[in-house]
Amino acid sequence: MSEPSSTLPAIRRLPLAATQRFPTLFTQYCTDYAAVADFYAGDFRAPEARRAAADRAAEHARDREALADVLLDQNERWGLPAAVQSNIEALRAPDTVAVVTGQQVGLLTGPLYTVYKTITALQLADQLAEETGRTVVPVFWIEGEDHDFAEINHTHLLQHNELVELAYDAPEAADGRNPGAVGRLALTDRIESVLADLDGALPPSDFKEPLMERVRAAYRPGTTLEDAFGHLVRALFRDTGLVFINPDDARLKQLVTPLFRRELTDYATVHARIEATSDVLQQDYHAQVHARPTNLFLLDETGRLPIDANTDGTFALRGTGRSFTEAELLDRLEANPEQFSPNVVLRPLMQDALLPTAAYVAGPGEVSYFAQYKGVYDWAEIPMPIIYPRASVSLVESKVEKVLAKYDLSVDDLAGDVEQLFQRIVVDAMEVDVDRTFQDATRSLHQAINELKPAVEAVDSTLTQSAEATRAALMKEMEALKSRVVRAEKRNQDEVRGQLEKAHANLFPGGHLQERVVSVLYFLNKYSLDFLEDLRAALQLDTTAHQVVEL
Repeated sequence: MSEPSSTLPAIRRLPLAATQRFPTLFTQYCTDYAAVADFYAGDFRAPEARRAAADRAAEHARDREALADVLLDQNERWGLPAAVQSNIEALRAPDTVAVVTGQQVGLLTGPLYTVYKTITALQLADQLAEETGRTVVPVFWIEGEDHDFAEINHTHLLQHNELVELAYDAPEAADGRNPGAVGRLALTDRIESVLADLDGALPPSDFKEPLMERVRAAYRPGTTLEDAFGHLVRALFRDTGLVFINPDDARLKQLVTPLFRRELTDYATVHARIEATSDVLQQDYHAQVHARPTNLFLLDETGRLPIDANTDGTFALRGTGRSFTEAELLDRLEANPEQFSPNVVLRPLMQDALLPTAAYVAGPGEVSYFAQYKGVYDWAEIPMPIIYPRASVSLVESKVEKVLAKYDLSVDDLAGDVEQLFQRIVVDAMEVDVDRTFQDATRSLHQAINELKPAVEAVDSTLTQSAEATRAALMKEMEALKSRVVRAEKRNQDEVRGQLEKAHANLFPGGHLQERVVSVLYFLNKYSLDFLEDLRAALQLDTTAHQVVEL
């Protein structure tokens, strides 16, 4: 497959800290790896560390034949292009490794960071293949086992510089009920109204009809949420060789039964290791994951329920009054491994027990929680992969770029309070230097009071307080007058405020980074179905800075 060529302009880079949206641990990881090296398996920036991780992943024993058979079957459901089939077959070879990323099954692919993760994984797989001489397969982990429906049932578009939410309601998740693995939920006819809302929110364009065809083909009544997600992501990245894996599969759970069994019989060790690492992290950073004694859920007709360890050696299903002995749970695991689901701690261990993962492409939160897991990987005797930060991106449309250029702003100028930025711009643009003028006047008033005080005190020493009270009153009146002058100028500059607010709504919708809110469908509709190929060619694999792309 030939490398994509971009029609997008050169990337501008901003320090991650400039966006004011990333945790300290993540920015430290990206910019000063040595400071946090003890928590990870290797420096993601170093080719030698990436090669070593690939060697470890290739050497670790796993049932590659069974894995490939399942992947072929699963990927048939979402479409099996020749490049995908070839990559799956390559995983049977002992020297093939994988670059893995993944995401929950967000409605209509969820926010932009889903595609940024995918693009980074594709780029890194190509880079690692060059560095190692190995076949490197890009893999996307379709996470549908979570039970938090509210996290994945919505997405957002921009319409007339305002944020529009599209939401899908599932009867199974009504009234806060635990719906079980959300990926298993079959779409009802209600999805038709969501797609109608999407059609209404997307403006007419040359690309709208084929885009809506792809969306409608994926999100059909009767299709599960995980299958709909897989169909649409496949359609967006069809010719890339991207392999999907759905962990909610009895055959895959059977392959990791030894890992689950060990968790049930030695959960105290895992808990202790995470707690010890968390205590160290919290001295300078934060602990992303709050450890629980056990790291498994049970999936049954009542939902996806945490398995809690009791002090007497038994286990309880939280909130149900049901309990099991260790032997009963182990028997259930042997008979029905598909009924067990890993939590945020055990999920990456399951992933890397199944896949020869040389590197995992992670978002900021994931980079943070992997810092807690090194000891758990050692416990499981599974090689920990390189954790590679995904691309962080702001897409700047021409209408927004014009505002930035007009007021000599950068994307990070809009990261803070818009009203403060507006006031700064208004004051800077005023013909009168308000700050200097009022400073000079205030200084003169202070000098006048200081000159009057000796004469006042000579007449009556008790009037000193009155002089100071007069000073305070004058200062208060001057500050009030200055505020009135600035407010009057602001009223004259409502157009400026409106432009800044629109730019902010595009770059930081709802106060969040654009990548965490807006759907890629907005940009595909506006800029072409080849937009993701252009991004893949334009975005830099050096993800240690926030990338700004002008459209």
